[in-house]
Amino acid sequence: MRFRKNGKPLSWVGAVFFFWSLSVATVWGADDKDLDRLEKTIQEQQIRIGVQQQSLEQLQSQVDALKENNAAASSPAAIKNENPKAIVKIYGQINKAVLISDDGNDTNTYLVDNDNSSTRLGLVGSIKTNRRLEIGTKIEVEYQTNPSNVVNQVVRRPDDAGFEKRHLDLWFDAGLIGKLSLGWGSTASDGTAEMDLSGTSVVGYSDVADMAGGQLFYDGNTNSLTGASVSGAYSNMDGLGRDERIRYDSPSFHGLTGAASYINDGGGDVAVRYTATINTFKLATAVAFSNPGSASNTIDEQLAGSVSTLHESGLNVTLAMGVRGHKQAGRDDGAFFYSKFGYRARWCPLGATSLSLDYGRYSDVGQDGDDADTIGFQMVQDIPQWGTEVYLGCRFHKLDRNGTDYDSINALMLGTRVKF
Repeated sequence: MRFRKNGKPLSWVGAVFFFWSLSVATVWGADDKDLDRLEKTIQEQQIRIGVQQQSLEQLQSQVDALKENNAAASSPAAIKNENPKAIVKIYGQINKAVLISDDGNDTNTYLVDNDNSSTRLGLVGSIKTNRRLEIGTKIEVEYQTNPSNVVNQVVRRPDDAGFEKRHLDLWFDAGLIGKLSLGWGSTASDGTAEMDLSGTSVVGYSDVADMAGGQLFYDGNTNSLTGASVSGAYSNMDGLGRDERIRYDSPSFHGLTGAASYINDGGGDVAVRYTATINTFKLATAVAFSNPGSASNTIDEQLAGSVSTLHESGLNVTLAMGVRGHKQAGRDDGAFFYSKFGYRARWCPLGATSLSLDYGRYSDVGQDGDDADTIGFQMVQDIPQWGTEVYLGCRFHKLDRNGTDYDSINALMLGTRVKF
């Protein structure tokens, strides 16, 4: 219950004191001056109580503000925005390494950005309009200094290309109807030759030229460095990659999905993917047919795919293969085969350790008659609490080309990837 004096609320303490004072005044026959003095005392106490109440309200506001800040800090990937229905997250990674390469005549050391999984920054946003439709965007760019697939014996410090787009994408996910994507992003065939459950793809996978692709072969016949590079002789024919496209993805049916896309220059592709856990095995497989159209002056049609399986024991196997037609008259079809055998175990309290050994042959990719072989070893230590992986990779490249005597290229790369 509250009381009022001169139109102002009195706390229960002031009210009790007021009536007690009146009682004393009545009993002792207090005069008007005594009553005025008591009333003034009550008013002074009421002012003090009001000041204290205001201080308490300010303290409560500060506590509420701290709670809001702590809630935001507990979700570092979240970004505040004006639309209460929108969810926006930022992510990225840094991937730096030391690359040592020997071309048979000379050994060079480079500080590189690992192109197997480049340094990048991205932002994704989505709005759930209702139970059946979600609208989303993805913006992702990479920034590489001294990319591991570009540096070579002649160009040790490539020009800084600045930010390069990876995704500028808009999508509509209608659940049981499927997902429609529009903009610069992955085509349907992107990644279909790169399914890999080994845990070592950060330093080695079917696109073997990402590690030392810029290195030039040394010709023993002429005792000179040539213009033939690793990346020119090896390709995993991974579809159309990322491009300006419109893409449709079907809903998943027990792990089976289909996708198709049309790119800006008239090309297109179709792909099928399947992921599942069968008893003690995890399985990931994909296959795609693609035609770049006028987007490429050399490549006609491609068919490529991959399969990877991981047993609960840590043993894993990965296979990839593909065939490519060329637009040049009389050119032989290119082809490749890649295999990897690995093992994952928790030998370190920090996280899982992954080991793998791979072999691949890439034929008629750069020129007719080319046979490019590669053997690699990979080791990755995962430290999930730090968002970090420490890795080591070794790779041997050998190219047999008509009329040449190329020395083998041996490369070693040691680095770290940190994700946030």
